[in-house]
Amino acid sequence: MNGAAPTLLDISGLSVEFRGGGRTARVLNDVALTVAADETLGIVGESGCGKSMTALAILRLVPSPPGRITGGRIVFEGEDLLQAPEQRLRDVRGHRIGMIFQEPMTSLNPVLTIGDQLSETLIKHLKLDARAARARSIELLKAVGIPAPERRVDEYPHQLSGGMRQRVMIAMAIGCEPRLLIADEPTTALDVTVQAQIFELLRELRARSGMGLILITHDMGVIAEMTDRVAVMYGGRVVEEAPTAEILSAPAHPYTRGLIACVPDLDAEEAQGADLVEIAGMVPSVWDLPKGCPFADRCAEARPHCAAEMPPTTVLATGHKVACWLHEGTAS
Repeated sequence: MNGAAPTLLDISGLSVEFRGGGRTARVLNDVALTVAADETLGIVGESGCGKSMTALAILRLVPSPPGRITGGRIVFEGEDLLQAPEQRLRDVRGHRIGMIFQEPMTSLNPVLTIGDQLSETLIKHLKLDARAARARSIELLKAVGIPAPERRVDEYPHQLSGGMRQRVMIAMAIGCEPRLLIADEPTTALDVTVQAQIFELLRELRARSGMGLILITHDMGVIAEMTDRVAVMYGGRVVEEAPTAEILSAPAHPYTRGLIACVPDLDAEEAQGADLVEIAGMVPSVWDLPKGCPFADRCAEARPHCAAEMPPTTVLATGHKVACWLHEGTAS
């Protein structure tokens, strides 16, 4: 990554609430993130930690009701998307910011051909005519490694394998050459070989276009392989954020250490038959978050104060950010 690359996305104070049954759930709590051009930011955490909701909030796609963005700023290329009119957001979505969703079978329209679905975005945002959009669709299918794109462009989603459908989703997301691409668990339910192909494709696309990439995952192995920086989320908060190499070598938050410990060491397993490590307990429900640190009841290092009050974010001497009472008084 080029260290002087301009900031594409600057999120600060982002909060999202859901309301139902007379109760309010804070789904995102004061989230702050930045993404530069030509950078891959990984957002990691277990299911229910707020990763996908962050992606939806960036594009202002939080389902309302029951959800609503209650505060913060989402500045993309100098423009606060939270203040932009809906018409402007429709221009940004799929054009300046692309998104790859988790489940291609639910994201693709089963009654439209692949070509029709690709062409729709190209005609809308790039103002291409139908013939030019079809030609561009074939180019995109070829670019993402789909064989016989001239034939596949006229097929329906059910006629493609899971890996091909995910490649179609990537083609749709990059069709208008976005400045920022958000990939939400882009290899869910794909076999290991196809996963590796998808990640290699994303690397190539980023290197070729210089776009920023947000990669959402629960897998620290993917984080280690793909990202430049990491934001670790838990309970709707960013609890740690630093360059990837620093997170992996010197994790500051107990939750991050737990995630890293969950990654199997294949050499150790083969030599000793080592058991997989897991983090005890469950992610708390957003409807029943504790008063203090949401990780306190799963944390072996918790102190009485941890359950009583939410820890502030501390910036360590290296610029490493962590929200944990263990680092109280160690700010740079």
